[in-house]
Order: sequence, then C-alpha cells, then structure tokens
Amino acid sequence: MSQRRVPLLPALLALTVLNGVAASLRADSPGVPALPATTANYRKYAVDDLPQYFKAGAIASMNNTPRDPVTNALINDISNAGATLGRVLFYDERLSHNDGLSCSSCHRQANDFSDPSPKSTGFEGGHTRRHSMGLSNAAYYGPKSFFWDQRAATLEQQVLMPIQDPVEMGTNLTQLTAELSATKFYPSLFQNAFGSPEVTSDKISKALSQFVRSMVSYQSKFDQAVKLGSLSNPNYAAAGYTAQEQLGAQLFHGEGRCSSCHVTAAQVGDAPRNIGLDADSSADLGVASTSIGQFKTPSLRNVEVRAGYTHDGRFTSLEQVVAFYSSGIQDNPFLDLRLRDNFLATGQPYRPNFDATEQAALVAFLKTLTDQSFLNNELFSDPFEDLPGDFNNDGEVDSADLAVWKTAFGATAGADADGDNDSDGQDFLVWQQNLGRSWEDFVGANIPTAAAVPEPSAAAILAIAAIALAPLHRRLKRS
Repeated sequence: MSQRRVPLLPALLALTVLNGVAASLRADSPGVPALPATTANYRKYAVDDLPQYFKAGAIASMNNTPRDPVTNALINDISNAGATLGRVLFYDERLSHNDGLSCSSCHRQANDFSDPSPKSTGFEGGHTRRHSMGLSNAAYYGPKSFFWDQRAATLEQQVLMPIQDPVEMGTNLTQLTAELSATKFYPSLFQNAFGSPEVTSDKISKALSQFVRSMVSYQSKFDQAVKLGSLSNPNYAAAGYTAQEQLGAQLFHGEGRCSSCHVTAAQVGDAPRNIGLDADSSADLGVASTSIGQFKTPSLRNVEVRAGYTHDGRFTSLEQVVAFYSSGIQDNPFLDLRLRDNFLATGQPYRPNFDATEQAALVAFLKTLTDQSFLNNELFSDPFEDLPGDFNNDGEVDSADLAVWKTAFGATAGADADGDNDSDGQDFLVWQQNLGRSWEDFVGANIPTAAAVPEPSAAAILAIAAIALAPLHRRLKRS
C-alpha cells in the first residue's frame, strides 16, 4: 500500500499550493483579433481622402500596386475587408514558427513601422542582416521593388519572404496555411476578403500587401504647408513653421541636395543609391554587384521616430545622419553622382560642411514630416486581445483545450494560461472560467474583460485532482 501512496504526494502537494496562488489572466498564446462590428474603412483613409497631389502626378506614378499588363487595371487594389485581414495577419504571432513573433515585432507603429534596434531579433534569437525599414508610404517607390537590396520585385512577393526566412520567422507556408485554417476566425476573414474561406499563401500575400499599402502618411505639418500654399510653393509661415524649420526646408531643397534623392512631396525614393557610407562597400554589396553599395532609398516620412538609420542601422539619431551628409560622405568608387561635386564622376564627395545652426535647422525640418495622426491611427494598431484558456490557439475555449491541458499537466508549459511557465491546476481554473468564450465575443467596442480567477474551492481542487491523476490511477490499476 505504501508503494502506491508515495507517487501521489507530489501531485497532491501541487494541488494544495493552489489555495494561495493568485492568477494572472495574460494568456501565453497569440490571442484573438478584437475587430470593430463594422469593417474599418481603409479605402476612405488610403484612397478617397488622399490629398490631390497623392492621387495624381509624380507621387501617383510611383504607386507600386500591380497592374494588368493588358488592361492596366489595378490588381490587388485596397479593399476594406482585405486590409482588415492584412492587419490581423500583420499582428498575428501565428505567422512565426514558434507562435512568438509577428510582422509587428520588427515593424512597430510607434517607430513608423520600423525597429528602433539596429538589427531585429528573429524567432530563435538570431539577428537580421540589415535594419528594419519603415513602412509609411511604402506604396510609393520609383522601381516599385522591396527590401534594401530590392530583391523582391513586388510587395506581394516581399511580405511572404520574412515569414519563411530561417532567421526571422522560420515558417513553412504549408504549415502556416494549415494552422490558420484550423482557427475559428480566419476562414470568416478570408471569406469576407476574397469570397472564399480557403486559406492560401496567395491570399495571405494579397491581404498583407493591401494593409501595408494603406499605410499612407499625408497629415504632417509639411502637408499642411502644401495645403495652405501649393505643391511647388508650400506656405510654411501659414502652417506655423518656425524660422529654424523654414531654414531647414530651404537647405533640404537647396544646398543640402536632400530632395534630389527623396523626391516628391511624399519624400520617397526614385532609385537605389550609394550614399558613401564607407570607402569600401564589399561587406554588403546591396542591390547589384555591378554597382556595389547601392541600397533602396526610403521615404523620409516619420523619420524622426525611427531611431535607426541606413541599411545597417549605424546611425541612431537624425543629428548623426545630418552630420554625416554634411561632412562625412566617403569617396566610394560607386558613389552616386548626386553626392559628388558638380554632379560629375570626377568630382569629390559633396560635403557642404553645414555649421551647427544649419544642421539643427535640417533636423527641425525633418521633424515636420512626422505624422502623429498616422502613428496613432487605430486602423494600423494591434487588434489582438488575450483569450485565456485557448490552449490550442484556435480562437475558442472548448473541450479541445481541456485535452491539451490534460496532456501538458505537470509535463510542459503547453497549457500555461497564467504565465508561470507550467501547466497546473490554476491553468485548469482559467480554462474553466472562460469555457465557451470565443473570438466573436471580442467583435465590437465592448471587449470583454475576464475577472480575476478565484481561489479554488475544495470541490474545484477535487475535480482537478480527478482529471490530473486519472492516468496515474489507470497505471496503478494495471500494476
């Protein structure tokens, strides 16, 4: 008899501890999307309400939305349901191999959808080769290609590549589509966006692309100056520009040559450039081996909040960037002509040697390109909320999650609902309290808030013990 009682002690002691444990309801899982009852209007923001200078002219000509080669009609144009699905995918940690990393992990809204760290951290702790680019006005770029080295010809190609990258997110697309299909909410979102509940990598690509293209920044102080003046002659004074900011605008469009590469009123790039970061660019060839050291020219919208600059993130402030362009450009064999004296191949690196006042003025002007409305727009925010007890991450707390808990109990953290890195009786109580809840409970403005988990009653402890110790009882019975 004593041999049968001893194995029960650790389990019973663990159950006794439950009486004094306070539970946290933060689910160690990707969570579920809390979406508005009425589909968000991305087309109004990113298409209908655009200033006229975004809708036509130089900026519009750089729009990288694919077109039909015969009819010239837009392919994968922004739709409300498509961009909504893209938003959910963008913030969903299910897109990484270990369900611990999302696109937003390296592209944060507060940082213009860039990463304040020079190199981003991947799903297993490795680091990316280059700095994470900001995404505002990603819809506009002369060559219409993506990544610093422009290896993706379209945004539709680009969005799937980090997901599959062995350092970044490490996911197999076949595995990913199966995991998303198994959730309670994705088939509905895919149905709304594409008319079919089937989850495919092509649809994932299109939805993510629609969401990223909707990230248009057009409500900065600079845009106000254009609105009060004209595209060719912004009314800086009427927009409230200080004397310092107006000097910065003058230098940006004049002696600084900044607008030679960051073109149009959206301050986007028209081509990749070698900017003379180093005299020798062999450490990173960039776009092509025939023109070493060329990298994609990013938009300068919201550049103030990125906290990391250039393809390798070597500069951490705008002051450092401006100082480099003022006097630090290196004589690289492939240096862009815009950064040589007299724009000639034989010219020396262009170094205007701005004084402290002029450098501060340039920084001040660059800060007028910050669009706080964009940076705080709920259209682009994280929609996910925790659903405690959803151990299989399908968007519903049900009997399937209890099966996960039974398997994980005392062995792994596979049913850890309270963040203590194990699966125990307290996690069962979380499941019990949330049984029947699903992602649909989060639709609309009234997001449910689960109450604190009560301390377990004697009946609850006995129920947990019965479930947890059943396998042990069966083994003893057979012995």
